[in-house]
Amino acid sequence: MARSRALLNVLNAVDAAAEELPVDRQFLMDLKASIELQDKKDSRKPSQTYKPSSMNCIRNMYYQVTGAEGISESMSSDFVGICQSGSDRHERIQQSVCDMKGNGIDCEYVDVAEYVKEHNLTDLDVVKKSGYETKLYNKVYNMSFLCDGIIKYHGKYYILEIKTETANKFWDQDGVQLDHYNQGIAYSLNFGIEDVIFVYENRDNCMKKAYLFHVTDEMRAKLAGKIIECDGYVTRKICPPKPANLSKKTCAYCGYAALCKLER
Repeated sequence: MARSRALLNVLNAVDAAAEELPVDRQFLMDLKASIELQDKKDSRKPSQTYKPSSMNCIRNMYYQVTGAEGISESMSSDFVGICQSGSDRHERIQQSVCDMKGNGIDCEYVDVAEYVKEHNLTDLDVVKKSGYETKLYNKVYNMSFLCDGIIKYHGKYYILEIKTETANKFWDQDGVQLDHYNQGIAYSLNFGIEDVIFVYENRDNCMKKAYLFHVTDEMRAKLAGKIIECDGYVTRKICPPKPANLSKKTCAYCGYAALCKLER
């Protein structure tokens, strides 16, 4: 009973403090809180599959496939907005790529589901299509992913991958980011297409850069071996050691960061 009264006193104090705030500040606080609450409602537990965007760390891969509970804080309203903005820019760039053919440029935005069917990629299941993106599942590698697109540019197929980033990263960038290599390799492993075009866009002014990433058989074999290695840890129910050469970015955005710190 005493505990309930204490909690009630705290809530009353919070309400009283809120009443003293200017209406604009109170509205802003409520707006941010609502954004964060709605994002939490909309969030779904990730499937127990490998993801191309999370293959830099074998421990992260292990956590995903075993369905580990990520111990992390909810996203702030600002970060939710950044993600929403990135999704919107993806769609607009994809639409612009679709428009290229109509504007007399030898570029075709390829229907990913049709590509899978026409090229007899029996390992891939088309889960669903949403706008320009197609969700796929690879039965052999237990990998699920959303593909930004496949294009046929001047008669050759390329995988299209779109990234939005901060101005600081954009100005200094002169090639595909190392953190994105495995993602490009994973797409190539799934589709059998050896070249990926990465389009990077500056969030501040929408300036763009594009880089060609060529994937070799050796790269694909190495990534496939990493998946097999992780499968072994999953079978033995042993958490793999954390790689020593991970970038700060990989750990900073990992949903299992807190859980990882608890492991040896």
